[in-house]
Amino acid sequence: MRTTYHILATMALVALLCACDSYLDIKPKGERIPETAVDYRSMISHPNIQKITETYPCYLTDDCFLPDTALNSSTPGLNTITPYIKRLYTFDKQVFGDGEDDTFWFSAYSRIFTNNVVIREVMDAIEGTTEEKSAIRGEALVNRALDYLYLVNGYAKHYNEPTAEGDAGVPLLLNADISQTNLTRASVKSVYQQILADLYEAETGLPEEISTNAFHATKDAARGLMARVYLYMGNYTEALKVANGVIARHDTLLNLTQYAVVKPAGMIGRTNVPDADANPESIFIKYAPYIFGVSSKAFPSDSLLKMYPDSDMRKVLFMPETYRGNLLPHPIWAPFVRANTAVNTPELFLIAAECEARVGNLQRAMALVNKLRDHRIKENAHVSLADKDSVLSFVLEERRRELAFNGFLRLIDLKRLNLDPRFATTVQHVGATETWTLPPNDPKYVLPIPQRVMRFNANSMTQNER
Repeated sequence: MRTTYHILATMALVALLCACDSYLDIKPKGERIPETAVDYRSMISHPNIQKITETYPCYLTDDCFLPDTALNSSTPGLNTITPYIKRLYTFDKQVFGDGEDDTFWFSAYSRIFTNNVVIREVMDAIEGTTEEKSAIRGEALVNRALDYLYLVNGYAKHYNEPTAEGDAGVPLLLNADISQTNLTRASVKSVYQQILADLYEAETGLPEEISTNAFHATKDAARGLMARVYLYMGNYTEALKVANGVIARHDTLLNLTQYAVVKPAGMIGRTNVPDADANPESIFIKYAPYIFGVSSKAFPSDSLLKMYPDSDMRKVLFMPETYRGNLLPHPIWAPFVRANTAVNTPELFLIAAECEARVGNLQRAMALVNKLRDHRIKENAHVSLADKDSVLSFVLEERRRELAFNGFLRLIDLKRLNLDPRFATTVQHVGATETWTLPPNDPKYVLPIPQRVMRFNANSMTQNER
């Protein structure tokens, strides 16, 4: 019997925490059993499925600054933020208390559950062509792969080939059974292998072109994620090959120099920069749970601010010194543009540039970055570098500028770059009377498995050291 169309987060909580008998084969009153391809398309089009990852891990990074005391009622401070955010920012060993849910973990597994239902059942749906059903199944595979990529990078050590097979990752749940018990953590390597397997399988069923909008996946959505996965694995040759293939078909960049702050005292609509669904850079769109990310909820750190020249429109548009009519002593992060945390052209440019630098094609690495900067900086003067380490450093700096506060990509970059002594970073958050320090490769870079999950799987799950 088909799974009940009841895609609420509580179902995933039951699956992960209570391990009670499945009730999915019983149709609750008022619930709908998916039968047609349209039904399954509706499942993966649900607003909760169109969101991904979490933004709170960015508070662990060197991009973020929070003052001890909020400057006013519209800006954050350590005295006003949510307790778990303060614990993250101050590098506390504990993050979530008993009464605090980790929405990152539970929302991700809720989405995975829904996508598992679609993956398992859609090809048997009545109505709809095989091509339509294959595209729906392919999108569900991409969705699952993306959730697992964020999960394994949030709750495990970064992929490191010599240790990945022994490093604990996250539970791999690949079916729609909510009665599973004694969950175990697959290795980091196994999770990455599953992510790649999902993406390659998805690619075969997805269309080449978007039939509706970028909220639905194409072959290049799967390929773009493959490039990110290979980059994180340190497989720069494969990441470059895949990224170059996508760039050959998607090389459009939004020229930020043509946009402006149109409502200086406003929030939503403060600038006329197009949102992700109207942004030609978007290849596959997923929003953060709060679709404006950490807009007005964090300040860019001094080290991040210093990286932007005054003519850089990313600073001009998104980091105002005057916010909601108040002059601030420190610029705030306030783009109020719906950030795309899935696949977009600028990240692929940066992936290709980094890989070109690493394999020795320095001229193309610089060309890619200079082209991106042409679309970000007024009257951009091209930078010319010929030393391999200098080019790589420049590319990584541009990556930090471009991807600031996008989900928690900076945290993932810190973790992967900390494996290389040349780029290892000590993160410092400086308060009025205290400085909190996070050294490279510190266990606190890895989020703790939620306490409730540990209690219900005490005999099979290992907790992260912090």
